[in-house]
Amino acid sequence: MLCTAVMAVFCGCSLSADAEGGELIKAARKEYTELDSAKVIMTNLESGEVEQTFTFKYDEKDVLMFSYYGKSESSEYAQYNNGAECFTYDNGEYSYLSKGDKDFLKYTRSVTHPQADQGLLIYDPSNITKAEVTDEEGVTHVHHEYDAEKIGAQAEVGKVTGFSADYYFDKDEKLLYFVETTTAEDGGKEREYAYKVEITRQNSVERVENTTDQFKDKKE
Repeated sequence: MLCTAVMAVFCGCSLSADAEGGELIKAARKEYTELDSAKVIMTNLESGEVEQTFTFKYDEKDVLMFSYYGKSESSEYAQYNNGAECFTYDNGEYSYLSKGDKDFLKYTRSVTHPQADQGLLIYDPSNITKAEVTDEEGVTHVHHEYDAEKIGAQAEVGKVTGFSADYYFDKDEKLLYFVETTTAEDGGKEREYAYKVEITRQNSVERVENTTDQFKDKKE
């Protein structure tokens, strides 16, 4: 599955224990995993364009239903899974699987989709090289810089030179949104990829739409 134009794979090193602001992030991660439904929106801050959406909802048996859409400079991907059927569009290829098929994946609250899990909210204190918390007119800003090489950060274009995560909390310590920023060197020039991530429609998603329907005409 396409994740973003920039991906980070976390392993270990640098600041040990909790980094400054870590307790706020851990609380937000816990709160996210306890949601019954939500829609996650990722916006490219340079273009202002929404490049990813992930909508999910657990049913009364804790089976996950979700829809995903993502695109980058060279990729476009969509998937819908209701626990019994899975529809996928991947760069011009349209496929279908149902429960019982070899490659079919069913997600639940205990074994859930990566984007419905706490890993959506990046926090790896062992690889943080700089951490600071500031108050910005009542909004708490947590800034973490990571060792890009040790976390295995990747960019679609160029060699990664830096990675940071910025979290913003309201006066009640509730997460407003967070921003992931990756810098990469491409042909001697530095490129910056910055994405704003918002967790919206919390516990208010009534129906999950099939995001692959829009591609059926392309298949035909």
